Amino acid sequence: MRVLITSSLLAALVALTGCDSSSLGGPSLGDGGARSTAVASGAPQARYENRDYGIALDYPKERVRRVEDRDGYFNEGGWRAGVGPEAPGAALLVLRLKGSDRIRAGELHVGASRDPAALAGCTEPDAWARPKSVGQASLDGVTFTTFQGGDAAMNHYRKVHAYRAVHRGVCYAIDLVVRGTNGQVYDPPREAPFSETRAFGDLQALVDGTRFIERAP
Repeated sequence: MRVLITSSLLAALVALTGCDSSSLGGPSLGDGGARSTAVASGAPQARYENRDYGIALDYPKERVRRVEDRDGYFNEGGWRAGVGPEAPGAALLVLRLKGSDRIRAGELHVGASRDPAALAGCTEPDAWARPKSVGQASLDGVTFTTFQGGDAAMNHYRKVHAYRAVHRGVCYAIDLVVRGTNGQVYDPPREAPFSETRAFGDLQALVDGTRFIERAP
């Protein structure tokens, strides 16, 4: 006898078993779906705070790890994407998605500067930005200029979704960075640990944890 599982019956089964719909054959979002897995309900949270620059970020410690380096073929070593270590500013935080490898890595970079030149040009899109990608977004009530772009060379690539804002005398730079190498040049070819869409979705969920806090006197 063929059993027809309706949406109402499926919901009842979910309630009784505690399973999600994907385990019962229902629809689910694949690796390239829009839903982020970076912040799971009830996931243990860690908190980064920098009272000198007045910024904090809550993030799920089971999904990302905090690192001190900004690895990568296109790493300039500066406080934001597009500048070198000589540029006045502070590289505050790097969070790397767990599972990242040489083929693909996802990172959230947070930096800040009070340098007059940095403040004057803070929200101007960098030279690598796509002109039609410029927009705006609000983080904790602060309006950021956003833009996207990237680099590619010698089977390496880097794609960046950038956030820039001046707030209380500080230029804030938040960069969502997805980078890696062409897995097809390896023998045997190597697969990426996650899709670019998945990586940017997870990084975007981290950005949503940004908070502006009282600065140290």
